[in-house]
Amino acid sequence: MFLPKPKTLADTGLSKELLFRLVLRHLQEEASLALPALAQRLCLRGSIVEPLLQELKTLQLVEVRASGRMDEPVRYALTQKGQYEAQVLNERDGYIGPAPIPLAAYNKLVLAQSLGERSIRREQLEQALTDMVISPELINALGPALNSRRPLLIYGHAGTGKSFLCHRFNKVFDEHIYVPHAIAVQNTIIPLFDPLYHWRTEQQDDEQDARYISCKRPLVMVGGELKLNMLEVHFDRQSRQYSAPLQMKANNGVFLIDDLGRQSFSADELFNRWIVPMEERRDFLSLPNGLHFDIPFEQTLVFSTNLDPETIADEAFLRRLGYKLQLSAMPEHLYRDIWNRNLESYQLSANESDFRFMVDKLHKESGKPLIACYPRDILGIARDIMHFNGQAGMPLNQDILTRAWHMYCVH
Repeated sequence: MFLPKPKTLADTGLSKELLFRLVLRHLQEEASLALPALAQRLCLRGSIVEPLLQELKTLQLVEVRASGRMDEPVRYALTQKGQYEAQVLNERDGYIGPAPIPLAAYNKLVLAQSLGERSIRREQLEQALTDMVISPELINALGPALNSRRPLLIYGHAGTGKSFLCHRFNKVFDEHIYVPHAIAVQNTIIPLFDPLYHWRTEQQDDEQDARYISCKRPLVMVGGELKLNMLEVHFDRQSRQYSAPLQMKANNGVFLIDDLGRQSFSADELFNRWIVPMEERRDFLSLPNGLHFDIPFEQTLVFSTNLDPETIADEAFLRRLGYKLQLSAMPEHLYRDIWNRNLESYQLSANESDFRFMVDKLHKESGKPLIACYPRDILGIARDIMHFNGQAGMPLNQDILTRAWHMYCVH
């Protein structure tokens, strides 16, 4: 996808008033700026910014401050009137950054970057999950679920690897996308790019509109800390900035709700909030001033829980999810693969009798199933014990395994 730099004010899709505000804020923050520096901050051509500066000079909000040296560019600064105006603006909106893109351009971008009808193949999925031990049966179920673009519920006993698996979903779709720094809903700016979820790539082109950042497809993951207000546009009175809802940051990627049923609100409230977006693939939002707008709801929505799904959702909602995948205890040969991988990861050596002791003694006598978390966590504790006792580099033994088991498991 190529997004050319705007050549005129009209090409930006933004109002002159909004850009005036941004120019004043940048000048207030830096005291004075040369045209190239200001254009770079706004991610716009100098040929767009210069007429704005000239008009602000006419309005007596900006003045020229020449350095007196021929080799330095002219710098622009706020007049006393401009300082007052910038301060008034900052009390209403504290955003200082690149120029946004208009809402209509954002909606068009998200739809263009949607996974749509593009299907993943078995080899793609297997490649994305190479660092996991996963059964062919789960691959057979997971592939069609991801291709369906329908919401997905993954459930099962704690420690079966649900979160570990979900973290890898966005690796399946490895092409880059573009995320704008911010969007403008009329003259309200909502920052969108979030380095916590949007990872830059090296795809940026000098001829590309710099208001967009080339990123990997996002993975937004939240658990018990999720609040319903995180799904709405929020205004922070301290920073005087808006923040985009989580599902907006997850567009064109994966949105994982982990530990479903352990939030401070009921799962029904979450489901009711998303019934319309899941059906219509559009989400309806509003600003504190009452302005309503809608955005595409284009993401792979995944719910994960270790609770019984029927205790946290009614049958009608479970039907809407489409795909439900259960992760449970694994056969011994897959458990052995995880054991061997973690021995290598922790640089431990063990023999067959140690593995048999883990399975036949520790697991069977405690009644604990063979699930993915045990080899990783028990061997990790065993390594810590050995390092503490000066036994690093020595072979693992059953006594150390027993001590690690009793430190890890609640009896």
